[in-house]
Amino acid sequence: MPVIHDRSDVARILDDPAWLVPEPGPGDSAFARLRVEASRFANGRTHDERRALIDVRLAAIDPERLARAAAASARAARAAGVDRAEVARRAPVETLAAALGHTDPASLPDAAAIVAAPYATGVVDNAAAVDAAAERLLGAAAPGRHRVLDAQLLVQAHAATGGLIAAALRRADAVPAVPTGHVVAAVLRDEPPVPATRRLAPAGHGSAEHLVELRFGGPDREATAGAPPRTLAFGAGPRRCPARDHAVAAAAAVVDVLREQEC
Repeated sequence: MPVIHDRSDVARILDDPAWLVPEPGPGDSAFARLRVEASRFANGRTHDERRALIDVRLAAIDPERLARAAAASARAARAAGVDRAEVARRAPVETLAAALGHTDPASLPDAAAIVAAPYATGVVDNAAAVDAAAERLLGAAAPGRHRVLDAQLLVQAHAATGGLIAAALRRADAVPAVPTGHVVAAVLRDEPPVPATRRLAPAGHGSAEHLVELRFGGPDREATAGAPPRTLAFGAGPRRCPARDHAVAAAAAVVDVLREQEC
């Protein structure tokens, strides 16, 4: 698969509606349904309608309140002897699940982690485990909610927010005097937790439509001494991540707590 590294090219492609996301084929399993009915893997009006529902869902969750809940969760976990890596893995999903009104939020981080591994590509090694985890996520949604879109938010919280916390902790250990906000911003710019996405290059110039990988952390030929490389950790264009503020607020809050615990 061709790979596009330069951020200026990646940003241009993400802003171009002619470059579609690859849509999954139909399937009867819980994991297949999750991917087929998610906004992440839809195009056109279908994507727009599902994305609008997600925007409404997230608008009801205040990022600062989510951050306070994430900090409280991290503090309680550390007091109970949970190690930093496990707190980083569990806190984002558990906190968001509670904010979404899910039943038993503490049981969902493991399910989100299992589904997150094959989520982007659909390539599954252990179908039984992935389907069971997908069923757990879908079954936990509050009554009357869109089960798949809520599950999508939790899976992406595991990959993006959990990965951001883990990377920020590694960087913070090396630069203990740097404020957490600066550390988080540097991670998002230099080592995006979700490092890549995929698009279908449109047919033209003698080539058929084909799949390409877009890297978020590559060089940026348009960067200058006064303008650092653009941050693409949350994507760009009309499909950029709708939960950026929530993810950054929750991640920074958890990292702050975990840094305090190390003092």
